[in-house]
Amino acid sequence: MKRFPIKSIVAACAIALASAPLLATAAGDPPSDLWAKASLTTTYTLNRHLNPFDIEAEVNDGVATLRGTVESAVERDLAEELARGIDGITEVNNELMIDADVPAMHASQAGEGTERSFTRKVEDANLTAKVKSQLLWNRTTSGLAINVDTRNSKVMLSGNVDSQAEAELAEQIALNTHEVSSVDNQLTVGGEEATLTGKAEAKSKEVAKQVSDGWITAKVKSALLYNRNVDGSDIDVDTKEGVVSLHGQVDSEFERELAISVSSSVKGVKSVTAELTTGS
Repeated sequence: MKRFPIKSIVAACAIALASAPLLATAAGDPPSDLWAKASLTTTYTLNRHLNPFDIEAEVNDGVATLRGTVESAVERDLAEELARGIDGITEVNNELMIDADVPAMHASQAGEGTERSFTRKVEDANLTAKVKSQLLWNRTTSGLAINVDTRNSKVMLSGNVDSQAEAELAEQIALNTHEVSSVDNQLTVGGEEATLTGKAEAKSKEVAKQVSDGWITAKVKSALLYNRNVDGSDIDVDTKEGVVSLHGQVDSEFERELAISVSSSVKGVKSVTAELTTGS
């Protein structure tokens, strides 16, 4: 797990949280670029898998541009998905670079005694990001309101959701993720508590956001690859005006139907056509 100076993190949170109310527009008006940037900065600061001081975010006319360096493709993807969940951001230009040398440096400083302990932490962080990303992509889960923690491949979900059905769906998404061994579902239904990110998720649902065909293709492909019951490597994905086409080969009719279901659940997908053959 990354370790950042506590005082610096607290200061960043305080600045962002204090700025957001001042930057909010009148009730009913769309949020300003400054409000969106403040919300995004706070979201990155509160996320345990991203170093907010390594990511520079700018928002102009609803378009967020991300620059800086992250440790892995998963973190790069997670930073983009968090940005897309912020009210007022309609498009994300992800220019984040991946520094492959950073994990090795952290390994020598981890202080855990063995390479294996560090590797386990990295694998758990990747699992957390995979589960979190799928919750963000899914059209019916409040991804920003659900906290995901992983220890030794065991995932714990916490936070507040709108219904028991949503809590069960979030648990099933986590269970279906490759390499997740078990899920401890601590999600609560209803209640008064709401985090800043949870409020941003709720507000974002009120605004219909257009996502590009390229974004949909990438997320459908990733969702298929992450699912333990689908061989996503054998499925090609194409998207045109929100309509997803699946091509390739699957082992069974069950896998074919599951691939269609997983694809249909991604935000922005209007319909799915499957030209998938079964058998070897």
